[in-house]
Amino acid sequence: MPDRDGILLVRLDGLGDAALCIPALEGLSRAFPAARFGAVCSRANDALFSDRVARVFVCDSRRPPETLMAEIRAERYARAVVATEEVVGYRIGRQSGATEIAGFWHGLHKPFKSLWQRSQLTAPVFRPAAWSTDATHEVLALYSLAQALGAEDPPPADPESLRSWMRIDPAPAAFVSKNHLGFQVSRKWFTEGWGASAVTEALLIAMKVSGFHSCALLASAQDEGLACSLIEQIPAAARADGRFRFLGALPMARWLKALDSIAALVTADTGAAHVSGMLGVPVIDVFDAAVFQRLSPQWRPWGAPARCAAKMRWQPDAGRVLGAQIGEAIRDLLATAAVASGQPS
Repeated sequence: MPDRDGILLVRLDGLGDAALCIPALEGLSRAFPAARFGAVCSRANDALFSDRVARVFVCDSRRPPETLMAEIRAERYARAVVATEEVVGYRIGRQSGATEIAGFWHGLHKPFKSLWQRSQLTAPVFRPAAWSTDATHEVLALYSLAQALGAEDPPPADPESLRSWMRIDPAPAAFVSKNHLGFQVSRKWFTEGWGASAVTEALLIAMKVSGFHSCALLASAQDEGLACSLIEQIPAAARADGRFRFLGALPMARWLKALDSIAALVTADTGAAHVSGMLGVPVIDVFDAAVFQRLSPQWRPWGAPARCAAKMRWQPDAGRVLGAQIGEAIRDLLATAAVASGQPS
């Protein structure tokens, strides 16, 4: 039976949300070098972690928590980080057998829920229930849970240590290289009146301004149709000569390898931004202008050099304007990265 030196992470939502926990895991690993790590995940994020997380328990409708608890308790975790505000997450932490349990509570913002949250935790960390103008970066908020269990400042931000927590395919990525600009396709590009033509215009101008001739379009299975709509807008000659690679529905490890192999990533507030930042890949993260001031301070990439850009409501010249902004940001990021590494830009 394992000794009580293990740490359990409970994170039941999306891929990017799980990636945001990586600095907390690294901080706890530094504080407790002998600790074993486990995680309770959703189907959306269960394939993210490398072997540094020794056990991954998948909790969903097919495997509800009550069917997992015997296995989790058998691991005899000493500490649990409840990095979710879902009720089931608190129950998993409480029933895991861990003697120290950190999680969020909301104080007087939600008094009845807060009383219950505190009853499930040994190390409650206050977090406002509503957004405020001084909202902290999500990595720092999650790191406060690790600090409640013994992690020390500052939160790790070096990609070399953060990337080791992700299960990156070890095979060479022959399908993409540092000659490629990465573009993660998602539904968030198609808000505020933007269509395929405008998004493609922004991409093509960003490539021209930044000096890239090749691009890798990445898309999840549910976004492959959107990616195809962009490809249809690309001039036939550019499609024919292989300058554009479409990488759809890759397994997690291959997707991580693709992100790790490109020169920079352009994305619209997706989990790819968080993953790429922790891989050390420069990121341009695009948010709708209407929510830019509210979301970008809290959800900007962590780790690698990054810039956040505001996507204005569509108008006839919006694609050109945004594309130029993104292209200039790419040039700036790559020059900054080259100076930091001592390489010619």
